[in-house]
Amino acid sequence: MRNDYYYISDPNYFEDSSLKNPIRTHDHALETYFPEFCALHYDVRFVAAPAPSPEEKTFLFYNDYREQYGSTDIQSLCDALENSNPKCVFLDGFSQKQFLFVAPKIKDTAEVIYFFKCPRIKDLSVLSQFKNLKCVHIFWNNSLETLWNMKDNRQLKAISFDAITKLGNIESLRDSSVEYVRFDSSDNSGNTKPILFDPSVLDQMPHLKHVSLVYTNCLINP
Repeated sequence: MRNDYYYISDPNYFEDSSLKNPIRTHDHALETYFPEFCALHYDVRFVAAPAPSPEEKTFLFYNDYREQYGSTDIQSLCDALENSNPKCVFLDGFSQKQFLFVAPKIKDTAEVIYFFKCPRIKDLSVLSQFKNLKCVHIFWNNSLETLWNMKDNRQLKAISFDAITKLGNIESLRDSSVEYVRFDSSDNSGNTKPILFDPSVLDQMPHLKHVSLVYTNCLINP
């Protein structure tokens, strides 16, 4: 695993940063249907941040939060998980390999996972092993092209993906237990992308109660 990253799990960091209560979705319907997935108390919050460059350290307002709160050893995240049995997990800045390192440690207990600014994660197939999974949030991902096999995620109720651009295959939703779906392609400027997947799949979801789609050529309950 790369050692040019800092891994932060110290609760004190989050209390002093903008990640204390990060935005999850702009769709208020989620709070109507599943308020427990909006007002979240995270059992563990992890950040993977690139180590500062020598040049960055010369900046007048350089923030040494990585050195102050983090460790260059990803094993420190396992130490933070020791005896925690987390149900609600927040991951910020994780790559594919970093997520796959943590996944086996949380798969038996995690009910809610929030991937915040993890644009390099392109394969979520390991989530099929998360038997207790109920909700997945994503904010900003431009790599994910297909959903995972949800056949064994029988408790999964909500998926809320904001600022996603490449999702093109949602076939696994067809026979899922999911009741709430949001896919929003908007960027920070409010620009949207064309829809890449077949929206008719949503019509075949047996348990669907609410859908929100925000695309250039498809706008439903924005």
